[in-house]
Amino acid sequence: MASTASPGTRAAGRADLGRPFRWLWASAAASNAGDGITRTLLPLLVVAHHPDPAAVAGLTAVNMLPWLLFALPAGVLVDRADRRRIVLGSNAVRAAALAGAAFVLAQDRPLGLLYALAFVLGIAETLADTAAPAMLPRLVDERHLERANGRLSAAQIVLNETAGPPVAGLLAGLTAAAALAAGGALYALAALLLLGLAPLARTGRAPEPGGARSAGARGRGRGGVLEDIREGVGFVLRHRTLRLTLAASALYGLVFSATFSMLVLLSDRTLGLSGTGYGLLLAAGSLGAVGGSWLAPRAADRLPTVRLARWSLVASGAAYVLLGTAPDPVLAGLALAGNGVFMMGWNIPVMSLRQRLTPENLQGRVMSVSRLCAWGTMPLGALLGGLLAEVLSVPAVFVVCGTVLAAGALLLLAPLPNSPAGPEDAPPHPHPDPHTDLPDKG
Repeated sequence: MASTASPGTRAAGRADLGRPFRWLWASAAASNAGDGITRTLLPLLVVAHHPDPAAVAGLTAVNMLPWLLFALPAGVLVDRADRRRIVLGSNAVRAAALAGAAFVLAQDRPLGLLYALAFVLGIAETLADTAAPAMLPRLVDERHLERANGRLSAAQIVLNETAGPPVAGLLAGLTAAAALAAGGALYALAALLLLGLAPLARTGRAPEPGGARSAGARGRGRGGVLEDIREGVGFVLRHRTLRLTLAASALYGLVFSATFSMLVLLSDRTLGLSGTGYGLLLAAGSLGAVGGSWLAPRAADRLPTVRLARWSLVASGAAYVLLGTAPDPVLAGLALAGNGVFMMGWNIPVMSLRQRLTPENLQGRVMSVSRLCAWGTMPLGALLGGLLAEVLSVPAVFVVCGTVLAAGALLLLAPLPNSPAGPEDAPPHPHPDPHTDLPDKG
C-alpha cells in the first residue's frame, strides 16, 4: 500500500512531474476539449430536431446510464488490463463514433441514433475516467499527487466546462457535421498523444493468505468479475478513511446537483439576471475552480490532508448559504467563485489521498466505487432540489443544502486523523509486487 506523506514532506510547488505525466496531461486536455464540445452539441442537436423537454432529459439520462451499469465492472477491467491501452482505446472509440455520426447525421437526425451515440460515448467515458486517475500513482511520485491532480483538474475546467461550450455553439452554427468531426478529431488526438506514454504492465499480486486464488487465477472461473467487485467494494467499506470520505463525496454530489439544478431559477427569479448574466455566474464559478486547482496543491503542502478537505467542504457549504442569501448578483458571483475554490480544496486532496491509500492492484476498483458514490447521488439531488424549491423557495434550496453539507462534513470527517497513515486505518492487504516493471518517471 502506498504511504501517506506528511505535509512537511510534500513539495507541491516546484518539482518536475516528469515526461510520462506530461503525455497524460496533454491527452487529458485534448479529450476534455472533446468532452466540452460533445456535451454541449448533442443537446443542441436534440433540441433542433426534437424540441421536447423529455427528449433532452432522456439524452442526459442515456449518457449517464453507463456509470450506473458499468462503473464497477470498468474498475475490474482497469485493474486487470493495461490502463494506458484502456484510455487510448476509449478515445479511439469516441473518435470513430463521432466521425461516423458526422457522416450519418449530416442530414437526418433521428432521436434513436442520437441516443445511441450518447450511450456509446458514455461507455467510453466510464472506462477512460476510471483508468486515467488509476494510472497517476505510477506516473508521478506520491509526494506530488496533489500537484498532478490539480493540473488535470485545471485542464478539465478550462477546456471542458469553460471553453468547450462556446466553441461547440460556434461550430454548431456552421454545420453539425463540422462540430461532430471537430470533437472526433480531438479524441483522436488524445489517443495519439498516449502513444508517447510507455505501456503500463499489469501489476503483479502476491499470493493471498489462506490459499486464496492468485491474480492470474482470479477472473478465469465463473463469478471472477463479481469476486473482484466484492474485493474492491469490501476494501473501501473496511477502510475507515476511504469509507467516510466516500460518504462525504456522495453528500457533496447530492448537494451539488440539488443546487445546480436550481441555479438558473435563482439567477432569473431572485437575482433578475438575463441569460448573459447567468453565463457570467457560471464563469465566476469556473474561474474560482481554476484558482482552486492552483491553490489546493500548495495548501496541501502546508496543511494535513483531512483537515484541508474537511474545512474546504465546510467552507463550500457556507458559500452555498451565502449564495442563497445574496442580495445582489455581485455577491452571488463572489459566492460561486469561492465555492469553486473550496470545491477544489476538497476534490484534489481527497483524490490524492485515495490514490495513496489504495494498493496498486485495487486502484481501478476504488476509483470506480468513488465515481459511483459521487455521481450516483446526482439524479436524486436534482429531484430533491426541485422538491425543496416547491415546498420552500429557490433560495432556501441553497441555504438548506449548504447547511446540510457543512454539518455533514463535520460529522463524517471529524473522527478521521488529519493525516491518515494507512496501515492502522485499513485491513491488511497484499502489496503490489515490488519487481513489477514501472515506467520511467523522468
